[in-house]
Amino acid sequence: MFHIYHHHQSFQLESGIILPNFHLGYTIIGNLNQDKSNVVWVFHALTANSNPAEWWDGLVGDGKLFDPAKHFIICVNMPGSCYGSIHPLDTNPQTAEPYYHDFPFFTTRDMIRAYGYLKESLGINKVYVGLGGSMGGQQLLEWAIEEPQLFEHIIPIATNAYLSPWAIAFNASQRYSIETDATWQNKNDRAGIDGMKVARSVALLS
Repeated sequence: MFHIYHHHQSFQLESGIILPNFHLGYTIIGNLNQDKSNVVWVFHALTANSNPAEWWDGLVGDGKLFDPAKHFIICVNMPGSCYGSIHPLDTNPQTAEPYYHDFPFFTTRDMIRAYGYLKESLGINKVYVGLGGSMGGQQLLEWAIEEPQLFEHIIPIATNAYLSPWAIAFNASQRYSIETDATWQNKNDRAGIDGMKVARSVALLS
């Protein structure tokens, strides 16, 4: 089931920018057991959403390795994405208009620190398994470093703790693709969309 967590207090990003509030979209599959020892926290990759049963059905679902009959499976939509959490098309409280290019930069550390408030609101103090691939794996590694006592097991997949020069070059090429799109600087929901399609093509090649 999809939920929205609203954090009504200020939240300071690593950049120094202070958000007056934020929200996180997240999906829960299954139920917490009595001692809250069955938590499986899934971290999605860049372009996925918060429902791992939709895109990871080989692992998550009835009768699968991570079964809602046994596990409390949670996945949060990362900030900056467009599937429920705070993102550039949301209203900027300072201007009463969409953020667009003024949306603040969330680091991986900012993301997992935001998730920490959701964790506390759910009364979770132990995660049986944390798993995630690509950018999701990066978030998992960051959280496991910040709170090593939180996870019993971690499964980082196709990910890294820091980017190699090769990976940085791929990411730079993707940004250039978006910025080359003449619509990129426009303030509308489809700004830079064709450039983004090229960027995703570059990403899939890597």
